[in-house]
Amino acid sequence: MRFVPRSLFFKMSLSISLVLAVIFGASSYITFRIQSEQALDATRSQAILLTRALKNTIRIGMETGHIESLMSIFHTVGALPGVEKLRVFDEEGRILYSAKLSEIGKLTDELDYAVYRSPERSTPFQSANTGHRSFCMVEPVENEPRCQRCHRREIETLGVLDVCLSMEETEKKIEFNRLLMLSFTGLAIVLTSGMTSILLKRFVSNPVAKLVGTMESVEAGKLDGRVDIRSGDELGRLGNSFNEMIRKLSEAQAEIEKFHHRQLARADRLASLGEMAAGIAHEIKNPLAGIYGAAQVLSKEFPEGDPKREILDEMMALMKRLDNTIRDLLNFSRYTEPQFSEASLNDVIDKVLFLVKQIPEGKRATITREFDPAMPEIEMDQEQIKQVFLNLVLNALQAKPGGCSLTIRTYSEVPADVPDVKHNARFVTASVTDDGPGIPADKIGKIFQPFFTTKEAGTGLGLSMTRKILDLHDGWITASSEVGKGATFRVFLPKVKL
Repeated sequence: MRFVPRSLFFKMSLSISLVLAVIFGASSYITFRIQSEQALDATRSQAILLTRALKNTIRIGMETGHIESLMSIFHTVGALPGVEKLRVFDEEGRILYSAKLSEIGKLTDELDYAVYRSPERSTPFQSANTGHRSFCMVEPVENEPRCQRCHRREIETLGVLDVCLSMEETEKKIEFNRLLMLSFTGLAIVLTSGMTSILLKRFVSNPVAKLVGTMESVEAGKLDGRVDIRSGDELGRLGNSFNEMIRKLSEAQAEIEKFHHRQLARADRLASLGEMAAGIAHEIKNPLAGIYGAAQVLSKEFPEGDPKREILDEMMALMKRLDNTIRDLLNFSRYTEPQFSEASLNDVIDKVLFLVKQIPEGKRATITREFDPAMPEIEMDQEQIKQVFLNLVLNALQAKPGGCSLTIRTYSEVPADVPDVKHNARFVTASVTDDGPGIPADKIGKIFQPFFTTKEAGTGLGLSMTRKILDLHDGWITASSEVGKGATFRVFLPKVKL
C-alpha cells in the first residue's frame, strides 16, 4: 500500500489521528484545568483555615497573657513550607509582629494594606509581588469587649493579621502535571494512531488493494484473476461478489467469442454467396435481356387474342419480375459509399411523397404529414435516405393496395416515450405508420433479414437494403406492429456524424 495523500489508507489514518488528537487533547485540557482549579481551591482553603486558626490563637494568647508563646507560634508556623508571610500590622500599616524579625517596625506591603482598607478584606486574594502567585488573607483582630480590659475602648482594631501562602511549589506541580499529561496524551495519540493504522491496513487497505489490483487486471482484459479476501465482513462479501461477476463475465466472453467466430464464419459464407449470387445475377441479366427482347419481337408476330401471344406476354411478365429481382440483388450486394451533404429530413421525405403520388397506389392512399418545423439540417446522403423512405412507404402501400391511410411524422429530438434511446437530443427521427394488416409477432423479428418477405411478388431485399443504408449513416430502424392494426417503422439519424 503506497502511503500517498490520495490513498484511502492515508485519508482514514489522518482522519482518525485528527479525531484522536481532538478527543485526547480536549480531555487532557479539561483534566488539567480541573486539577489546576482544585490546587488553587486547596491553597485558598488552607489560607482561610490557617488565618482563622492563627486569629483564634492570637485572641486566646492575648486573653491569657501568653504573649511569648504567640511569638513562638509565629516563628513555628512561619517556618512551615509554603508560608510566605505571617505578620500583624496596625491600622497605620506598621508591622507589629512577624515570623521574620527583620520585618518588625517596617510598613507592610501596599497591596496588603489596600486590601485591608477595602470592603473585601476578609476574602482571599492573589499576590504576585514575589514573581509567583500567592494566596493571602488580611484578617483584622477587633477590639471585643473582653479585650477592653487591657485596651482602650475607643480602639476598634487591635491589629491586622496578614497571612500569605506561596503557590510556587503548587505551580511547579501543576506545570509538571501539564507536561506529563501532554506527554502521555501525545504518546497515546501516536500509539492509538499506529495501532489503528495497522488494523486499517490489515482489514481495509490490503483487501481494497487486492480488489483494485484485480479490477485493473480485469480492465486490462485478463479475466482469470480472482480477489483473495477470506474475511467474512463486507469487504469479503464484496470480493466474493466480484469474483462471481468475473466468472460470469468470463463465461459471457467465451460465449461471445464462440458466437463471434460463428458469425464471422457465417459472414464469410454469406460474403462468398453474395459474390457468387452477384456474379450469377450479372451473367443472367444480359441473356435475360436478350430473351425478353426476342419475346417482344415474337409477340408482335401473333395477332391479339392468339393463345401463343398470351403465352409470350406471360413469359415477358415473368422475365420482368426476374429482372427486378436480379436488379435488387445487385444493388444489395454492391457497396456504395454515402455522399454526405447537409439537408433537412422534412425536405427529403417531401420529395419521396411527391414521387409516391405519381403511382396508382399512392393516388389511392391518404397520406398525412406531421413534420417538426424545428427539424435541423443534418449530414446525409439524400439519395440513399430517399431510398429508405421510398421502401418504407411502398411497403405500406403494397400491404393495403386498395387504399392505405399513411401517417408520416418527424421529430427534431427523439420523443421521451420512445424506449431504449440514450441522449435523445443527439438524434432526429421519423416514423411511418400505416393501417394495413400488420406483421405477425413471429415474423417481425425477421423482416430485416435478406430475402425474407411476406409478399408473393417481393424479393425480401427492400428492408435489408434500408437497414444497410442506415448503418452507413450511423443510424438504425425499429419496427412495431399489431396484427389487424397496421405497423410503425421508426428511423433514427444522428444530428452530427458519430
